[in-house]
Amino acid sequence: MLKISQIEQYHQEGYLLASGLIPDMTSKKAEETLWSLLNMLPDQPQSWKTIPAYAKVESHRNLIDITTAVPDLMACCTPEFMQVTAQLLNEPSIETHRPNGINTINVFPTAEWSCGRAHIDGIELGGKKHRRTFPGPLRMVVLSFLSDIESKGGGTMVWPKSHQRIRALAESNIQKYEYLLDLHNEVHSLDLGQPIELMPKRGDVLFFQHLFAHAGTANIRQTPRLAFRYLCTCRACEKWKHSLDWNLWTP
Repeated sequence: MLKISQIEQYHQEGYLLASGLIPDMTSKKAEETLWSLLNMLPDQPQSWKTIPAYAKVESHRNLIDITTAVPDLMACCTPEFMQVTAQLLNEPSIETHRPNGINTINVFPTAEWSCGRAHIDGIELGGKKHRRTFPGPLRMVVLSFLSDIESKGGGTMVWPKSHQRIRALAESNIQKYEYLLDLHNEVHSLDLGQPIELMPKRGDVLFFQHLFAHAGTANIRQTPRLAFRYLCTCRACEKWKHSLDWNLWTP
């Protein structure tokens, strides 16, 4: 269970980076299995250049994405993790809404460091517009880490309390910002304050709220940043599609 101070941080700051929800041996086994899925060796950088045909690549961040449901990675969805998710949402029934898939998001080393622009999750790609700002396609986003991350090593950049500022903008003109994409397009007009670069350890889990501003970063260190999001095929999660076969898990 979380401390009261951790729950308060999540609600006030908009995010929480939590440790202790995934046993060390479980996260270590998941990391080893992920390397196997990538057909790569962690101590042989030359092997990182051969990308499996079933992987997706975002070349601008040197990101390699694999979708899977192998037991070693699904084991990271521990009872403790589910309990904390339910605790943050103040909804005990969430403990039974388990994901059944995983989308790995692995940022490999590159020559120059960069940080993406602050954005909010859940928007449509390709200019489509059908997801409404309220209640939104999600209440919480979860990112779990399978490697130790140093500064400028691909960690997530977050803007504390940004969810409050972005929500205030949305509520200032409900009609104008009815759709999430319209709101997202004006996020950069706000003063979101100074960002924080998160440096999680293997087994840590990042939780953040709807309308929370964050950004991916490049990795200029010697090892890849390994992380994943949960997927789900249930009807309740169809409000945030990931692919034809999968939805993002939306507790």
